[in-house]
Amino acid sequence: MKVLVKLPVKLGDTIMAAYFLRAIKTQFPSCRLEVIVAKGLEPMLDFMPYVAGFHLFSKSEYSGPAGNYRFGRLIRSRVRFDIVFCLPFSFSAATSCFFTGAKVRIGYAAEYRSLLLTHAVKRPSGLHIVEEFAFLLEYYTKKKVDLKPLGFITRASDKFQLSSRKKIILNIRSGPPSRSIPLEKAISLVQSLLKWPDFEVILVGAPAEANDIAHVKKAFKTHERVIDLAGKTTLKELAWVVGQAECMITSDSGNAHVANAVGTPTVVLFGAAFPHRAQPYDRSISKALVLDQLGCVPCQSEKCRFGDNHCLTDIENTLILGSATTLINQMEVK
Repeated sequence: MKVLVKLPVKLGDTIMAAYFLRAIKTQFPSCRLEVIVAKGLEPMLDFMPYVAGFHLFSKSEYSGPAGNYRFGRLIRSRVRFDIVFCLPFSFSAATSCFFTGAKVRIGYAAEYRSLLLTHAVKRPSGLHIVEEFAFLLEYYTKKKVDLKPLGFITRASDKFQLSSRKKIILNIRSGPPSRSIPLEKAISLVQSLLKWPDFEVILVGAPAEANDIAHVKKAFKTHERVIDLAGKTTLKELAWVVGQAECMITSDSGNAHVANAVGTPTVVLFGAAFPHRAQPYDRSISKALVLDQLGCVPCQSEKCRFGDNHCLTDIENTLILGSATTLINQMEVK
């Protein structure tokens, strides 16, 4: 049996889909499992040995209905799949899955996708994203999915010579500006973290975020315990660096899920999103912080309508560092 999974296009969602992919190989051990993965995220598949092959998707290359048609037909010319699972909720994702010609096409019934799917599933409410993905497989097989921690195994990078100090990873940026920690807040967090004499602070981020991270580093330019790695790591190198840390403090971002997948305790500052859906799934090593008392939390805006992301800046540093301390201590007990 040949199974294809259309993965989401964001880093965090792709990592959360790994639970689903692992479950497919558990329930169909002899199947050949392949995925459609967004261009640039394919390195993460190296952590998923249950995936046998992949097809790169670029929205710029396969845009619009014609692009989805061409991409689906391209896959069909390569492999005739028996089953396609469509994890994204968009009509365009279901369109490309339809044109693969798979006999069975499974996904959630949204945006008139029922016309394109053989199994259009009603989306359950109140579930975490990981559980939403798993529900599709449970619906089809009538078998419960095991959602134990991912435990991604990373390999040391010769590119980085990390010190022997304990490490806190600080990630301040996210895709939408409303979910990013403002620079002034990040600087105050670093100042607080430097009061821990045994720790160094490693700043991480994507290449597009490097200038913002450099602004934070500039405030501590002569301090040897503040290290800027933003834009200097590949995804696999980032996973290894994060795996060496005692804890990560982060915005609601894909990097939060990287940390969770490699087993690093993580404190996530939430403002615009819904923690019950999007926080790192292994809650035994993660803590979501959110100011529920604010009238605007949560919101779905790309930009803060107040212009200051006070849902994030108003989370006290003492609470953030206290949560990090608790998680670190729990790991030491283990």
